[in-house]
Amino acid sequence: MFRIVKGLILLFFSGILYSQSPDISYPTPTVFVVNQTIAPLYPLNNGGVIPNEPQVTTLAGSGTIGSTDAIGTLASFNYPTVVTFNQQNDLVIVDRSNHKIRKVAIDGAVTTLAGTGAIGTANGDVASATFRYPDGAIVDSQGNIFITDQSNHLIRKITPAGVVSTFAGSTAGFLDGSGLSAKFYYPAAMTIDAQDNLYIADWNNHKIRKITPDGTVTTYAGSTSGYLDGNAATAKFNGPTGLGIDSSGNLYVADYSNNRIRKIDTLGQVTTVAGSGTAGLADGNGSSASFNHPAVVAVTSEAILYVTDEGNHKIRRISPLGEVTTFAGTGIIGAADGNASTSSFKNPTGIAIASDNALYIADYGNHKIRKIKTYGYTIIPDLPDGLSFNTVTGEISGAPTVATPPATYTVTATNSYGSSSFVLSLEVSDNLTTADWNANKFTIYPNPIKDKFTISGLKEEVSVSIWTLWGQKIKTFKIMTSNGVIDSSSLPKGVYVCRITTVSGIQERMILKE
Repeated sequence: MFRIVKGLILLFFSGILYSQSPDISYPTPTVFVVNQTIAPLYPLNNGGVIPNEPQVTTLAGSGTIGSTDAIGTLASFNYPTVVTFNQQNDLVIVDRSNHKIRKVAIDGAVTTLAGTGAIGTANGDVASATFRYPDGAIVDSQGNIFITDQSNHLIRKITPAGVVSTFAGSTAGFLDGSGLSAKFYYPAAMTIDAQDNLYIADWNNHKIRKITPDGTVTTYAGSTSGYLDGNAATAKFNGPTGLGIDSSGNLYVADYSNNRIRKIDTLGQVTTVAGSGTAGLADGNGSSASFNHPAVVAVTSEAILYVTDEGNHKIRRISPLGEVTTFAGTGIIGAADGNASTSSFKNPTGIAIASDNALYIADYGNHKIRKIKTYGYTIIPDLPDGLSFNTVTGEISGAPTVATPPATYTVTATNSYGSSSFVLSLEVSDNLTTADWNANKFTIYPNPIKDKFTISGLKEEVSVSIWTLWGQKIKTFKIMTSNGVIDSSSLPKGVYVCRITTVSGIQERMILKE
């Protein structure tokens, strides 16, 4: 019985650790020396576990085909293709085979934004408008939602007032022009720039089209079906399906049937970012990597690309240097949540990046909306030159190269239940040489201390300060004798840092008050 109860207690305690926010601390204050490798600083976490890899969860969708509006996993979808954010940070969902545009609010509530569910091209109020296998969506600076109504070969617009209209397109074909005179041929996903220009992956025309805010449609890149880099006018794509844009205005293309990720720079030059052109799942740099029908690409503010690799059932990551890795998904069809490395998807298509860098995925074949969130550690401001910060473990390591005065740094740790921040004090000294240390051999006695303690070995005037382990200064003393006596009677019981500052530098000793 005792062993069973013990096991239950352990399981209960483990459950608590996994269901609460972190509670971190570091030893502080700390003084480092220029060009000397430091003993790494590690955080102490007395709270919930911090995952060491991204976590995949299901935000909405039961996994069963349907069109039910409800909270989270009680709602249902029918092959959702694309996700994007509106101005309220709600997630806009293109529910392709339901012929509807849906919304997931911050609280997880799924509602229908537009579309009756019947196939058609009816404009008007969102409650009576109709679509035909819509595919892409994007929101402009005014809050208008633009939809690629794919099988109608149209670009539709939903205003904040809830009115649906046709913004561009007429019948299937290819024609540049103004608004309703232009033609598209199964337009897919889209993106938007800072001037509210739309960019459309015109799938069956093998082109990238541009629509200005006044509705003028032009061809931005692409000629005929094929694969060719170079000038935008002569470059070739093969069934492009997704677009992303970076802060400089460079476009990134998920070149679906070429199994490549392409780039169109602001000078109109098309290059290949990654992908060999042969369907595969190899990680690697640039053209040594392979994809299997990449569907949509999204870009972070750090120019990191995330790609829904539809045929591989994975989410891939491309670094700014072109290194392709698998970010989430085993490659085996499934709907497993949990660690990114063991999670599974089924033909993921749409992808959107939130302001906190969480990824939202339209898990097309699973009829779900998934979320991938990276937890861990952050530090503000950046550490002194030469020191590095591990965002997974919170470790501070390295060898500082520049002297810096005492400064505070805020480390924040996050998990799915919340966050914890800790302020630590760091200083980098350039005058603590070996000779300085040998010349100042300080000793504190007794230690543990009671009402007073003595610092011996003082050869000059020093400043002594007492700090908590959380970086709070308690007291400061000036001592001028060779043996300084410190009154510690007012200190509560606990562990403290005694910081001794001389003209030669700074030393620290841990003290225990009993």
